[in-house]
Amino acid sequence: FFGSHPVTTDVYTLQRISAVFRNVVMGLTSLASGFFGVTGLGIFLLGVRVAYGVSTGELDPTPIKKNTSDEIVLPNVWELMMGKKPNKRGR
Repeated sequence: FFGSHPVTTDVYTLQRISAVFRNVVMGLTSLASGFFGVTGLGIFLLGVRVAYGVSTGELDPTPIKKNTSDEIVLPNVWELMMGKKPNKRGR
């Protein structure tokens, strides 16, 4: 785009500003494309590794069914922060 649409002005300041803008746009574009290229490659290789793990039996894609008796009961954190002890009478 910048090669086919050059800035045609005689004002030196505008020429310098347009050159800086062109360099910033091109630099950010190349930086972003490199970043997303490496990220995409990593995600692809992770998919290959997961597929290999599933095919060899290392990873099991079937979900683990939980029993309802194995539920975790969380304590009442607000009462613990307020200094109220569990099973304490009179408060």
